[in-house]
Amino acid sequence: MNAVSAFRRLVQRASPGQVPLVLVLMILAGLSEGFGVLVLVPLLQLLQGGAGHPAETSGWLMWGARHLGVPLSAGAVLIAFCGLMILRNAVQYARERCSASLQFGVVERLRAEAFAALVSAEWRWLLGRRQSDHVSILLTDIQRVGGGFGFALALLASSVTSTAYLLAAVVLSWRLTLVAAVSGLVVLALLAKLRRRAIVLGESLSSANRSMQAAVQESLAGMKLAKVLGRQGHQLDVFVRSAGAIRHQQLAFAASNSFAKAAFQTLGASLLALYLYAGLMVWHAPLARMLVLVLIFARMVPIFVSAQQQLYYWLHAVPAFAGAQNLLDEAAAHADPAQSGTEGAWAVAGDISLHDVTVRFPGRDAPALAEVSLVLRAGTTTVVMGASGAGKSTLADVLNGLLTPDAGCLRVDGIAVTAERRGAWRRAVAYVPQDGFLIHDSIRNNLAWACPQAGEQEILQALRDAAADFVFELPHGLDTVVGDQGLRLSGGERQRLALARALLQRPQLLILDESTSALDNENEARVMAAVERLHGRMVVLVISHRPTSLASVDQTVVLDRGRRVNVPAGVSSPGTGR
Repeated sequence: MNAVSAFRRLVQRASPGQVPLVLVLMILAGLSEGFGVLVLVPLLQLLQGGAGHPAETSGWLMWGARHLGVPLSAGAVLIAFCGLMILRNAVQYARERCSASLQFGVVERLRAEAFAALVSAEWRWLLGRRQSDHVSILLTDIQRVGGGFGFALALLASSVTSTAYLLAAVVLSWRLTLVAAVSGLVVLALLAKLRRRAIVLGESLSSANRSMQAAVQESLAGMKLAKVLGRQGHQLDVFVRSAGAIRHQQLAFAASNSFAKAAFQTLGASLLALYLYAGLMVWHAPLARMLVLVLIFARMVPIFVSAQQQLYYWLHAVPAFAGAQNLLDEAAAHADPAQSGTEGAWAVAGDISLHDVTVRFPGRDAPALAEVSLVLRAGTTTVVMGASGAGKSTLADVLNGLLTPDAGCLRVDGIAVTAERRGAWRRAVAYVPQDGFLIHDSIRNNLAWACPQAGEQEILQALRDAAADFVFELPHGLDTVVGDQGLRLSGGERQRLALARALLQRPQLLILDESTSALDNENEARVMAAVERLHGRMVVLVISHRPTSLASVDQTVVLDRGRRVNVPAGVSSPGTGR
């Protein structure tokens, strides 16, 4: 992706009317600059020779003054010049405000678009991606894009202003302006290698930022274990190396940018002296005109220096936008199919069934599930057992509509859960993961996170059904803040809250995915007792790597390396008759 196409794609995300308004303000600001310096010529001539030198006063100004009935004097020209500067500053202020609004609005829409693409992507594709890369793009890279886009807008404004100055210079001396333009293009050509280096350094910085994000995320997630094992020093070393890589890329860009700035300023000053000599000694231009030309070129040199730096910063940000755009394109290519949105609540009257389901993941020779068939009848409880990697979680992801099988199908009451119907089916499924995901908020808001419309009585009943009565004994009750990831609660308390949250959804299918594997016997018994009371009210699927204490189990399914195997004698829970 080149700089021009990147800029065009970002501009397309602007609100209607924003871009034309900014362009108009840029043009007005440029015209006020150019017109303002042209007024200096007759002003200098009047101050030099008074009103007795009308022949050397610019004809356009005489014509304008005559038609307006304004006496052409030094005072009148000074007033006109001051008025132009006031107008120019007002336009400049409006342009900067509108440019900032355009910049921040585009970044906000790009970030929202990227996040929407992620949450709408298929689960299978998300499983193969590194989460920290997504965080880096959403936070760091898109922030860089915003800064770079601001520099691109400033570059466009600098280009418009430079064009206005050049037009004013053409009016005064087309020969000198042509020489200045050609020499400026030569200088830009000499610095082309540095501009290409800015893109390379931008790509390296994006990679370094992603590594840093991964290091931070992994270190914070493993902080407790690192303290126990005494590995804080190792974590610090990883962080320092990642931070050092970012610093190296930033310093390299700063050095390249500073060199380009110094080179441009040196060449600009040399060329300015050359223009002055050529104007006075070769073309014998009038002193007043030469003074204004020198002023124009003197003001254009820092503008060109700024434009060069603005271009550098924009080129440096282009790789970050390319990464964000790649994320958008890949997520769109793996988006969940559009849902019809016409289905109501999906009730299970008969059964939920899998028919010869096979699921494969890239990079793995053996399938995660291989020709698995299973029937879950309404109101029954099923336990799925197997060692780690047997395919239990993959089976859960197929049943809750997250994964589409590569072969076979999922049916509810004989109706196939197609890609277009997956969204409707998911609304009938509640899922309790092993980690009991909680947000840093109150218990009330954690429960309402899954069911915002739930009332007070519904929340209280869900807590009772999940054996989470401990909430009623807390000093702040439902308003108790659970802490980051629920760390202010015990593992058993977190799991019972997660179960209560699932029950608030009034699901047709409840899946508990290793939800008691990290609990002690007492807390596991409490959770299992709560699950026991749900028997007959919904389809319950309990995934576990060991036999459970559930009494009301209608069937036990054992998976081994993705395949369903016969249940060994003695593994079924009491009361199943199996």
